[in-house]
Amino acid sequence: MAKLVVTGRLVNRNETTKQVAVHVDQRVLDWIESNVSGNKQVAYNHLLMKGIEAIDAGDNVQILEGLPDPE
Repeated sequence: MAKLVVTGRLVNRNETTKQVAVHVDQRVLDWIESNVSGNKQVAYNHLLMKGIEAIDAGDNVQILEGLPDPE
C-alpha cells in the first residue's frame, strides 16, 4: 500500500522547475518505488521540500561527510 499518493502533476513546469541530473541513493529509489503511487516527479519534490523544512526548523547545523553505508 502506498504511503504517499500523488494525484496532481507539475504545473507550469518550464516556468517553475529546472531539469537537473543527480545521483540518487538506491535506497531512496527503492522507497519511492515501494511507497509512492502516482507522479514520481511531484513526490521527489514534495519529499525534498519536507526535508528542507525539517532542517530549516532546527537550530543546529548538520554536517554530512557522505551517505551512511547500506545495512
